[in-house]
Amino acid sequence: MMSATSKDKEMATLSYTDPTGNRREHRLGAFTRIGRHPEQDFQVLDRVVSKEHSHIRQLENGDFVISDNNSRNGTFLNGTAVEGRQALQDGDRIMIGSTELIFFKPQKTSPAGMVTMHSDEMTAQIQRALSQNEDRFIPADEIKDEHTLRRDYEKLRISYELSQAIGLEMDRDALLNKILDKAFEIFPADRGVILLRTEGEKLLPMAVKTRGEEDTENVRISETIIREILEEKKAILSSDAMMDSRFQGAHSIILQNIRSTMTVPLLHEDAVLGVIHLDSKIARGAFKEKDLQILQGFAAQAAVFIQHQGLLTKFEGEILMRDKMQRLLSPNLVEEVVSGRLDIKKGGESRYVTSMFADIRGFTSISEQITPQELVALLNEYFELMVDVIFKYEGTLDKFVGDEIMALWGAPISKEDDTERAVLAALEMQELLGVFNAKQLKKNAHQLHIGIGLNTGEVVAGYIGSTKSMSYTVMGDNVNTAARLCSAANAGEVLIGANTFSKVGAKFNLEKLPPTKLKNKSQHVDIYRVLSAKTNVDRVDSTSENPKSNGEL
Repeated sequence: MMSATSKDKEMATLSYTDPTGNRREHRLGAFTRIGRHPEQDFQVLDRVVSKEHSHIRQLENGDFVISDNNSRNGTFLNGTAVEGRQALQDGDRIMIGSTELIFFKPQKTSPAGMVTMHSDEMTAQIQRALSQNEDRFIPADEIKDEHTLRRDYEKLRISYELSQAIGLEMDRDALLNKILDKAFEIFPADRGVILLRTEGEKLLPMAVKTRGEEDTENVRISETIIREILEEKKAILSSDAMMDSRFQGAHSIILQNIRSTMTVPLLHEDAVLGVIHLDSKIARGAFKEKDLQILQGFAAQAAVFIQHQGLLTKFEGEILMRDKMQRLLSPNLVEEVVSGRLDIKKGGESRYVTSMFADIRGFTSISEQITPQELVALLNEYFELMVDVIFKYEGTLDKFVGDEIMALWGAPISKEDDTERAVLAALEMQELLGVFNAKQLKKNAHQLHIGIGLNTGEVVAGYIGSTKSMSYTVMGDNVNTAARLCSAANAGEVLIGANTFSKVGAKFNLEKLPPTKLKNKSQHVDIYRVLSAKTNVDRVDSTSENPKSNGEL
C-alpha cells in the first residue's frame, strides 16, 4: 500500500502589494525573517525598516507567532505595536514601515495528509470501457429535452471559465485547487484528488477536495486505477465501481462504498505528468461520457500549464546558475557547466591547485587621498581589467578581499596546464597594469602597483559558509603560502613557490631569491621571481576545450 497520510504543516502566506501595484503572496516557512537587508527571507525595501526588522515563527502545533526584532520603528499588528511574541490569526494585518502584510493561514489539511493510495489485488486486466449510448454531446437538432440542453450548457460555461482562469493563473497549487472547485460545480463528485509526478516518478497528492462534512475524511484511491492510467495513458470511467468487474477485489472501492469513478491522466506529448481523480458514493452512474470529455479538457489544459511551469522553473534555475558561474568562471566554461557538458562537484574534496593572490601596494595611502566614490570607481576599473585576464587564462575568481584578488587554477575545474596558465596570467596582469598606469599618468590620476604571489599543491576545495550564504573556495597550507608570497612581493613582482617552480620553472625566465622565512612559517622556503615567459618552449593552447572535472554540481 502506498500511503500519503503523514500530516504536513499548514502553508501560511503573507499577502502584500508590490511596488508595481500587483498583489503578491509570500509563503511562510518554519522561520521567516523580515527586514530591509537582501539576505532576509522577506525583504521590505523601505528606509524606515530595519535590516533585521522582525520575524515570524511556526510553532510545533502549526500556529504562527510574530516578534519584533528590536527594530527602530516597531512592528504593528492590527494597529497595535508588537511586544514580545504575539500569535497570528487568519486575516491579521501587519504593518512594517509603510508596507501592509495580511496574514493568511489555510484551514484545510494538506493534500498529502488526506489521501491514501490503496493497494488492490486484482487478477483481471483492466480494459477501458466507455459507454456508447446517448450519453454524449449530441448535435443541436437532436436535442429534445430543454433540461438536458441547459445542463450541458452550464457544464460548458463553467469549463470555459476554467480555461480562461488557467491562462491567467501563475501559481500551480492555486490552479489545481481551482480545477477541483470547478469540477465540483459541474459534477456530483464526493471526493476529488489531483496527483502530480515527482522527479522520482512517484505520484504525490497536490490538491484534494471533499464535499459537505467529509473534509477531514481520508481519501482512498485505488492503486489499480492509477496503475492502469500510468500504463495505458487513457481515462477510466465507471458508472458503478462496486459492480464493475474491472475493480473486483479493489479494497479502496469496497471500503468507501464508491459507486462512480472518473479518472483522467494529465498528458503532455505522451508523458503522464499526473492524474485527476473524482469519485462518488451517492449516485450510481454519477458521471457520464460527456463528463469525462470535459474532465479530459481540464486535464489537457492543466498538463500544458504544468509542463510550461516546469520549463520556466528549469530556465530560471539555469539563469541563476549562469549568473553564479559567471562570477567564478570564464565565459566558455560557464557555457559548458550550464549546458550540463561539464559538472562541478559539491562538497569538500582534495584538489591540486595553483592559488594566486594579487594585492595593491600603498592602497591605504591612496584611499586617504581620494573620496570613497572615487576609490570605488578606481577599484572597479582595476578589478575589471584583472578579472578579464584571469578569465582569459581560464582561472576561477575566488573572491575579492578589500583590494586583494584571490584566483585559482585547478578548482573547481582541472586542466593539464593549470599552473602554466596561472603564471602567464600573473605576468599579463602586471603588463596590463603598466598600460593602465600610463593612461592614469596622462590624466594625472592615481596609479596602482601590485605584488602577486602564486603557490601550487594539494588543497581542500568546496562550498564553505552557512545555510544562508555559501561560496566556493579552497583552504590549506599551500593556499596560505601563496598569500604569504604575495605579501613578500614588491610592486611589479610575481613570486612563486618551490612547488610551482617544479611544475613550470623550465618555461619561464626566473630569478631565485635567497631562502626566506615567511610569516607563520617555521622553515625557510625557496622563492622565485618570475621575469618573463620563455619563447622557445611548447605551450598548451589556452583555448583548449577539454577541461577535466571530478564530480557534479
